[in-house]
Amino acid sequence: QVTRAARRLPALQIPTRPTGITGVYDVTPDWAPVYDRTDRDGFYVAIGTSGNQFKNAPLVGQLMAELIRAVEDGHDHDARPVQHRGRRTGLDLDLGAFSRLRPLDRSVTSVLG
Repeated sequence: QVTRAARRLPALQIPTRPTGITGVYDVTPDWAPVYDRTDRDGFYVAIGTSGNQFKNAPLVGQLMAELIRAVEDGHDHDARPVQHRGRRTGLDLDLGAFSRLRPLDRSVTSVLG
């Protein structure tokens, strides 16, 4: 793939020795994502998935929009976490499960739970 890319983009060049890139593995200690406000007013995060939650992005967008709307309207999400009602299931999802303040489940050691 590198050779094909270098043919199309000569500035890339073909490497003459093995190289690599390292990065941060974006997960929380209990492998559960954080969808929450932060201590800085107006700053919200959807983090800690290390990419494995990409398939949930549409729902996470809805959760974050609901959370942001509630907090910006004065709701104390830390004291009473926002509840999201599923459009198709009618079931409530407690967003406190994704809080930055939640107790960590130390028994979980991988994304598989």
